Amino acid sequence: MASLSMALCVLCAVTVGLLLVHGHLDGDRHDLRLLAWGKGMQAAGWLGFGLASTVSDVLPPFRYLLLVGLGMEALAMLRVRTGRPVRVLPWLGGLVVLHAVLAMVVAERPFEVRAFVQTLAAALLFLPCGALLLAAPDVRSQRLYRVTGGAYLLVAMFALARGGYMLARHEGADLPAVPHMEMVGLLLLQALAFIGCVWFVVVLRERYEAHIHRLATTDALTGLHNRRHFLSAAEPALALAARKGTPVGVLIFDVDHFKRVNDTHGHSVGDAVLRCIGEVLPTLVRGYDATCRYGGEEFAALLPDADGAVTDLVGERIRQGLEQAGRQAAEEGRAVVFTASVGGSCRVPAGPQDLDALLAEADAALYEAKRGGRNAYRRHEA
Repeated sequence: MASLSMALCVLCAVTVGLLLVHGHLDGDRHDLRLLAWGKGMQAAGWLGFGLASTVSDVLPPFRYLLLVGLGMEALAMLRVRTGRPVRVLPWLGGLVVLHAVLAMVVAERPFEVRAFVQTLAAALLFLPCGALLLAAPDVRSQRLYRVTGGAYLLVAMFALARGGYMLARHEGADLPAVPHMEMVGLLLLQALAFIGCVWFVVVLRERYEAHIHRLATTDALTGLHNRRHFLSAAEPALALAARKGTPVGVLIFDVDHFKRVNDTHGHSVGDAVLRCIGEVLPTLVRGYDATCRYGGEEFAALLPDADGAVTDLVGERIRQGLEQAGRQAAEEGRAVVFTASVGGSCRVPAGPQDLDALLAEADAALYEAKRGGRNAYRRHEA
């Protein structure tokens, strides 16, 4: 048992090191820091188990370290699973206080009764976490989510069965002896710790891949998609429109007199204007429309299944929405008053090869709007 526990301590230490390295590279570090602390406490708890000659000889602080460490790991998993913050201190504090109160109540009782209380606390920890992990979302690591959730539920059921068995034997029930039950329980906990390590290594890999994809497809200043992603997403949309024979709208717009804003107020104010557009633009288009920062102060939008009337409606909504956003940003002191000119194009494409022509037509309409006095919308007429 000692050798297995020491090996697990080494595994936990390596995992903690990897997570801390990841924490310096990723801005969202709360759940990973929580896991690192949990693994460290588990390592200390397992050290106590490894140094004790029998399970009943393990000192209470080591038991609490292991319990709290497993609880922190479960909370970190729930944080990643749900994508929402988990209030750590109330949850863990309540569990530890409940465990401590029950332990004080049965302190003078035999070991079997105390063991039942500990297994009940462990089951309360593992059951909700296992159930949520089993209901995994449709992600690439869905099978690993379910394996991890199944492991949590297995440990919880074993803990309840072990506690109930020991309590029933103590009360005089005529039950057959089950050899090596303590060893089986420890091996299950160690297997759970190993599965947890594998689960988080996979999660780290997926986060890195998602982070790299986000860097490759997102404009850092505005938070919108960049030009490369917009063009790659537009091609299948145009191919689908060509097969269905439905029109597609394309809008191009930019900030009026943006160079004057930079020269007069500085590039920080110009960046604030662009960030303001990035915040408001997704609210001005339909949910399935694609938007991007096309380059500099220029933005673009792709409107699938949009005829001329819909293209005009969205184009004018963007113009008015940006004008209003400029006034509001100036009132709040975040930027200066700004307006935008919008150019549009709409037709049934012959295929993805028509994308350049649609963009060129929308760009020509944009310059027509600028020649007409700016802060206007124009659509290219074939």
